[in-house]
Amino acid sequence: MEAVDVSASGAGTGRMIGELEIRVLGPVEARRGGRPVPLATGRQRTLLAVLAMSAGEVLSAETIGDRIWGEVLPVHLRRSVQTLVTRLRQAVGSDAVATAPHGYRLTVEPGCVDAARFLRLVEPAPVVRSVADERADLVRALALWRGAPFEGVNSDWLRGVEAPRLLERQLAVVERRIDLDLAAGRHAELVTELGDLTNRHPLRESLWCRLLEALDRCGRQAEVLERYEAVRGTLRDELGADPGPGLRAIHARLLSRTLAEPVQTIVPRQLPPDVPRFTGREDEVEALDALLPASAETPVPMIATVHGAGGMGKSALAVHWAHRVGDLFPDGQLYLDLRGHGPGPPVEPADALLALLRGLGVADDRIPGGLDARSAQFRSLLAERRMLVVLDDARDADQVRPLLVGSRCLVLVTSRRQLRGLVAREGAHRIALGPLAPAASVALLAATLGPYGVAYDSAQLAELARLCGHLPLALGLAGEHATRQPTGLASFIAELRHRADRLDLLEVGAERGTRVRDAVAWSYRELAPRDARTFRLLGRYPRTRISRTAAAALVGVSSAEVRLSLDRLLDVHLVDELGPGSYEIHELFQLYAAELAARVDGGGSAPLLGEVV
Repeated sequence: MEAVDVSASGAGTGRMIGELEIRVLGPVEARRGGRPVPLATGRQRTLLAVLAMSAGEVLSAETIGDRIWGEVLPVHLRRSVQTLVTRLRQAVGSDAVATAPHGYRLTVEPGCVDAARFLRLVEPAPVVRSVADERADLVRALALWRGAPFEGVNSDWLRGVEAPRLLERQLAVVERRIDLDLAAGRHAELVTELGDLTNRHPLRESLWCRLLEALDRCGRQAEVLERYEAVRGTLRDELGADPGPGLRAIHARLLSRTLAEPVQTIVPRQLPPDVPRFTGREDEVEALDALLPASAETPVPMIATVHGAGGMGKSALAVHWAHRVGDLFPDGQLYLDLRGHGPGPPVEPADALLALLRGLGVADDRIPGGLDARSAQFRSLLAERRMLVVLDDARDADQVRPLLVGSRCLVLVTSRRQLRGLVAREGAHRIALGPLAPAASVALLAATLGPYGVAYDSAQLAELARLCGHLPLALGLAGEHATRQPTGLASFIAELRHRADRLDLLEVGAERGTRVRDAVAWSYRELAPRDARTFRLLGRYPRTRISRTAAAALVGVSSAEVRLSLDRLLDVHLVDELGPGSYEIHELFQLYAAELAARVDGGGSAPLLGEVV
């Protein structure tokens, strides 16, 4: 990559005054200090939009060229990209576009791009919000749209990849806001809006369902029947298909005049995005596949649990597998983070049911207040549906049990605990998740380093994976760290070999909640004092494997007492059982245990990063 002087371009022009704002949800434009920034050509707008959709990330000249010119690339691609970047800097300010060793990046925060602000406003909240707060966020997000995304630019990638993704998300947000308005009794106000939406999207059945529901609540039943016949004809002419279950249910309700019973017309698709660079776990995926029914008519009254230590990738596996099999559950997929282990309190079962019922489209005024009543309503609504319910990060079986359904649904639960009660009482299928296989660890590191052009050989990756104990969380931290190592991969590996500093090196710059210490601490803080002491003292043992007899001597208790402590550590995956009377602690967990032992049992000074005592 040819170097570009970013210090002089735009200096003294006044364009660096004020924060740069980039708008792509409509005509592409830039504003600085609230004033429009003139962009001379469509190519400048296209480059700005391409960089804005990856704000803060380095894009190579090849990637930029592909996203701007498509298949018809300039003869001198790098020179053309460099010239275009220089001209863009002259327009928006030299501080806006930085040159990196392998490309260019927009230096503004993602929040300065309207598309990023929109997606942030509509992403699932970490806590259950009130209806008013959720609606306010949706309205603010939709107000950012000024037209079709990327107007005024000519890019197949923006039009064919990014624009459809944003438009689909916008429609989903509009539908969610309409659902909240329907629940609040604003049906009369929605008829005109929904009429316009169905005219613009005549094949989107979810919009038709909402229009018919609004008309029905306005007492316009005859018009509902007329609209139903119209959309049925459109679907047959355009797709050769009949209306889906939502539309048919509204039609059947009107014909039978059983208006007192609410009809659920929403097919939820709540899964988070699939995990990029998902690697390994073939055996676990195969075990989950084995739980699937032989045919669409076969009932699926089943519960599966994926359990393992913090940082093992339980959520990644659950979400990845759920995306793979989503089509086998045509009535939708529900997803809820139960926050069983983390900085905040776990989600109470009654609040979890409130969120799940809202996800099914049940109006707040039709959701009962008590836990048992909500649980019964949830089971009734799913009784005849084939749905996948993913309950992520469960604290224990008691948190999950009221959320279970039978009949034709599959419930997939992830937890740091083994959830033995669900196995014993509800017959749950249990899948344990341990460290990645060495080959999968190397593949994950290679996939992380590859886009950044980091030089490595297979022996180096194998050594780095070994130093991370094949723990997915640690591999992710190490891979990210290695992408920004100016001294090369070999020196980074050499530093990691100094065992006492390994956790510090892995966690430099890591956000709270993404560090190895955090992953262990959130399990450690749940332990009773005697079990916590057992864990800490394992950090002083010279090896990661220990017998029950040696553990009893180390802790200074009887073999029977240490067996109970080790079993409780086993339940939360702070140790593993290798065989009768033989245990092993993950090397990185042992490093953290040693830190705790020095701090709590053997004295020490400053509190440790991520420590919970």
